[in-house]
Amino acid sequence: MASQYLNRFQYLPTIGCILFLLLMTIASINYPGGSEIEECSIGYSWVDNYLCDVLADVSHSNDHHHFHKVGLAAMICFCGGISMFFFYFPHWMNVQGTWRFVIKWMGLISMIGAMLIFTDLHNIMIAVSSILALPALIGVFNILYRRRLFPFFFAGILILILLVINNVIYYTDYMVQWLPQIQKISAICIVHWLVVMNWKFINLKKEFSGKNLTSKTS
Repeated sequence: MASQYLNRFQYLPTIGCILFLLLMTIASINYPGGSEIEECSIGYSWVDNYLCDVLADVSHSNDHHHFHKVGLAAMICFCGGISMFFFYFPHWMNVQGTWRFVIKWMGLISMIGAMLIFTDLHNIMIAVSSILALPALIGVFNILYRRRLFPFFFAGILILILLVINNVIYYTDYMVQWLPQIQKISAICIVHWLVVMNWKFINLKKEFSGKNLTSKTS
């Protein structure tokens, strides 16, 4: 019964990612203007503005951003989608033992922490959520490698490298002019990685379940 209940919500990672893209686009289109580089610019710049710029109720140009709550909803959907991926991954891969706990709960807790990035704890929670997510990611990479799912494994390693670069630039200000672009590239890569794995692993789970059912009835 519990397994059937869980199966109803398996596509939440995909739904969260799609809502993130949709809501973030709406929030950015309605962004008044301004960035850290040019306060007087008009509208949202995909080159100069950060994703978090659309979360503030007042823009860099000192205008009220009426769609900032849409931006907040976008990031909540994104973190929620990622947390659901960590929650369901052990279920899809039939992971047991310590790794099941680490992937499911460390991933979930890290994304709860990530939601606090949109508060005054921004700088602290970036570091905290990144550290908490690391064990869960290591667990995911470990399972992907052991199951010989190498395309997903190497794509995940690339994303991890991008996230490390994001953090290094953010905390050191070295080559900070590239951070808005790297941030968006990282987000798109994460969305693609999660959505493809979401659908792939659900189908694998169904395939394995079908084989097990056939073997039991034959």
